[in-house]
Amino acid sequence: MRIVAPIAVFVVGVLVAVTVLSAGTPGEVSTLLGRITSGASISIAVIVTVVLLTRRVDRRSLREIGMTPPSYVVRSVAIGAAVWALVAVPSFAIFALTGASIEITATSGEFWVILGLLIVAVLLTEAVPEELVFRGYVTRVLDERFRGWWVIIAQSALFATTAVLLHGAVPSIIDLSLYIGLGVGLGYIRLVTGSVWTTVGFHTAFQTVSQMLLTHDVVTFGGSQLQVMLATGAIPFGVGVILFSILASSHPRLFTPWRTNDAA
Repeated sequence: MRIVAPIAVFVVGVLVAVTVLSAGTPGEVSTLLGRITSGASISIAVIVTVVLLTRRVDRRSLREIGMTPPSYVVRSVAIGAAVWALVAVPSFAIFALTGASIEITATSGEFWVILGLLIVAVLLTEAVPEELVFRGYVTRVLDERFRGWWVIIAQSALFATTAVLLHGAVPSIIDLSLYIGLGVGLGYIRLVTGSVWTTVGFHTAFQTVSQMLLTHDVVTFGGSQLQVMLATGAIPFGVGVILFSILASSHPRLFTPWRTNDAA
């Protein structure tokens, strides 16, 4: 099966990176630099694999896997991240009113260094390779046999299965729900916008803030882990998909140059 190749490249890359970086503390600069280096390798390997499969094996255009022209990449990534922030920031503000405030515990310099490195690390190790594989190539191949929501459900199942295998243990109900929710939410965003880079932006924003709050020492959140998951994941995904539907319908060419109202 063609979808096995890009998934295998991604899985092998992640396993190698995890082995190399297993001794580091998540918030250390050296660990983040290691993630960036390994992430660059993973992303390059995935991009090469996906492009070769699409152009040489399938004889298809890269637009069919959501790889929009360079002029739309930055715009789509920015819109994806902005929509996430538009919903997440008010969510955290509401939690802050109940006493669950966010406090920066590091110096200003340390905070911005860690945040900048973490954004790049998440982008290269997770967002770019995962989105190009699952919401990009896998989605296109599944579209040969299924349509609409069946494509989203199938790629979400593959995404969740891969995540479980990478963790090497039986996941909790919360973790499994997170994997499935990610697959469905990002899959829907990819469907309505036509751009895999939009999901890259949304994915990067979500994971950067989640990891900053849950695994790094530079920020302290006064609420529970459940509140973090709600404010960074459940609420932005739930409201975000609605916003993307509205944007894709009212401004179809906002994400890709070939979108029309009918296609959106």
